[in-house]
Amino acid sequence: MLSWARRSTFYHLMIDRFATGNRRFRHARAPHCGQALRHWMGGDLNGVVQSLEYLQDLGIGALVLTPFFTGRKYHGYWTTEFLQIDPHFGDPQTLRQLVCAAHQRDMRVIMDLPFTHCHRDAAPARQALDTENPAYRDWFHYEEIGRPRGFYGDRDLPELNLEHPEVIEFIKKILDHWLDFGIDGIRFDHAKRPSTTFWRRLTDFLRARHPTVFLLGENWHESGRIGTLSGYLHGELNIPMSTALRRFLARPGVGEVGAIMHQVQTQQALREAGYLLPAFLDNHDMERASLIAGGDRAVLKLGYLLQLTLPYPPIIYYGSERAQSQTTNLPAGQYERDRYFREPMDWEQGEDMVAWVRNLVRIRNDNIDLFTSEPRALSLRDDHTFTYCYSNGDSTLAVAINFGPRSQRITPPSASGATLLTGGATRLTQGHIHIDLPAYSGTIFKSVRRGH
Repeated sequence: MLSWARRSTFYHLMIDRFATGNRRFRHARAPHCGQALRHWMGGDLNGVVQSLEYLQDLGIGALVLTPFFTGRKYHGYWTTEFLQIDPHFGDPQTLRQLVCAAHQRDMRVIMDLPFTHCHRDAAPARQALDTENPAYRDWFHYEEIGRPRGFYGDRDLPELNLEHPEVIEFIKKILDHWLDFGIDGIRFDHAKRPSTTFWRRLTDFLRARHPTVFLLGENWHESGRIGTLSGYLHGELNIPMSTALRRFLARPGVGEVGAIMHQVQTQQALREAGYLLPAFLDNHDMERASLIAGGDRAVLKLGYLLQLTLPYPPIIYYGSERAQSQTTNLPAGQYERDRYFREPMDWEQGEDMVAWVRNLVRIRNDNIDLFTSEPRALSLRDDHTFTYCYSNGDSTLAVAINFGPRSQRITPPSASGATLLTGGATRLTQGHIHIDLPAYSGTIFKSVRRGH
């Protein structure tokens, strides 16, 4: 029923920073625009509608939208009214148009729900602090009398008491309202916080009323564990694998490849159980992949080659498919440093990079039954070459990555023919096919068994 999620490449976009109707944002992309980046840039739902052709051409199967509710900030996570669309983003008609247009292109739409907190200007929060009539007092957690506990210590974001029956009913109302627009999935922001009791109540409700909706959790588990929500959701963001991929981008080496292999092997049981573990190279809460790779396009291409050929639904963060970086990287812990991870989409640059990503997504889509099976023969050769393959009995699809500074030669498995899908150069030596890989490059090739 939810096979589309297993087979899709996802595209994660921040509405205010992705596209406007004319793709022109309110402020120039320059180092001096740091203050402007704290505010609205002009991206909207109409811009997303007008960009669907680009996304379809990229091979995207599902869009992940940042919150579109009325709120105090461009990013949508400081919500004041969960049942309204922020006028900066558009109106209900435009959202319906987006969902309908996406479906016509065989693309799904996933909404992001920051359900663990609201902004202090939200009506329940204001009324909870009304000393004469605290109607919503029990909706929140408190550090002390009259002082709600803030989300990650931010007093502007009082934490909701997710165990309170009225709060649970309110969240159900929110979901009912927006899922009636035809939205296909929910990304639950900060999904690690609620109790199992909350998740059981909410997901029982969703499976009864909206059984075809995909449920994805953002579960940043401090222990590094993954799958802790597998009894309730259909999948969760693959933080351990994404961390390993980002370390590879920062320094391609044996240890980094070994960490990737370890994650593939240890997560196998969850994959076999049908639990989805979408992996990403970057998102709105971390430095851009291009920055992590030091601006090295060859290494960034290797990162995408890995991400798009591993057995996980890939998530591409807007602009990074064009090698978009960031104008500044503030020290960790500095307030609103994340605004530089969310600079407006640069539609003018990166055509070479987007062509590489587009081709990889096409190969993945064309061979999706192989890429969603279990990889085998994961092998680390001569400290510079990483290989793995997929097989359905009739054909084998293999990936080879040279993450070293010298060229390498790969010999495909014995087969009647090896078709090079991307990367490398083939040569015939004494009747045998070889693939030459330059430094920091990779290839995908497909072999067919003799007699087929």
